[in-house]
Amino acid sequence: MAHFDRPFRVEREVHGYAIVVRVVGEVDSSTAAELGRATAVALALATPPAPVVVDLSDVDFISAAGLNQLQRDHGAASAAGVELRVVARHRHVLRPFEVTGLDRDLRPAATLAEALRVRATDARRAVLRG
Repeated sequence: MAHFDRPFRVEREVHGYAIVVRVVGEVDSSTAAELGRATAVALALATPPAPVVVDLSDVDFISAAGLNQLQRDHGAASAAGVELRVVARHRHVLRPFEVTGLDRDLRPAATLAEALRVRATDARRAVLRG
């Protein structure tokens, strides 16, 4: 199967308290809603300060519809008090983030390990809430 012939799919994984939404294939107008549903479920399952991570490492293409969905998901995450993080390492995914400015709101991490790393500010917030 060629690299760009992979069927779209979304999988959910749990890493400690973090929820990872792993995306494979193309995120476009026909698949963006499915990504949104998967992210909504992940946000409902989230345990702050652990993030919800959308892993786009295996995405072959992302359209404006996919970027818009991620922007909506970012807003929903903020409203829920959960940090939404993104993993993207390939130019064909990073470039649309840069062109649209979405990389300023959702700073893509290069690896899943980097996206899962608990930041000092997250830990402080959890202690203050606790």
